[in-house]
Amino acid sequence: MKFDFSVFDARRKVCTNQADMTGRLLAGSLAFECRIMHYLIVCILLPKSSNLAQVSKEDLIIMWVFLIVHQINWAHLVRYRMHKALRSNAPLPYPHLITLFLQHFNVPLDSEPFVNVKRSFSIGANVVSSFGYRKERDDSWVKKDAPVQAAEDRSPSPYS
Repeated sequence: MKFDFSVFDARRKVCTNQADMTGRLLAGSLAFECRIMHYLIVCILLPKSSNLAQVSKEDLIIMWVFLIVHQINWAHLVRYRMHKALRSNAPLPYPHLITLFLQHFNVPLDSEPFVNVKRSFSIGANVVSSFGYRKERDDSWVKKDAPVQAAEDRSPSPYS
């Protein structure tokens, strides 16, 4: 299915109102939900080995597709990413997923070297805090430089 993609429209859809629409697109200029979506894309769905803070055109297209509710052919994207990694002598992406497939089909792995996972990706308060957000008492996330809620706004009501 063909669809019309506009870089400007996609940027306007994923960025905060203060973002520069002409220069490099950095993850820090993404709206909160899109920032988390970008993290999932670059760390899990289509992993990158470097430059996680810059939003590539491919990342932007995928976020835009998510937001306009188009379907994505993940098998094609995973195959494309794996093929691209082989050409550039990069580490093969999706090692855990590939290992699960090999184990499922009883491929012997005893003679293969075991490599410990060097980093893991989880979306917890520390990750979201590293995006430049803090959690308010009402469980909402706001930019760290946003004004702090007044004490009377934060205290629980005696009538609740």
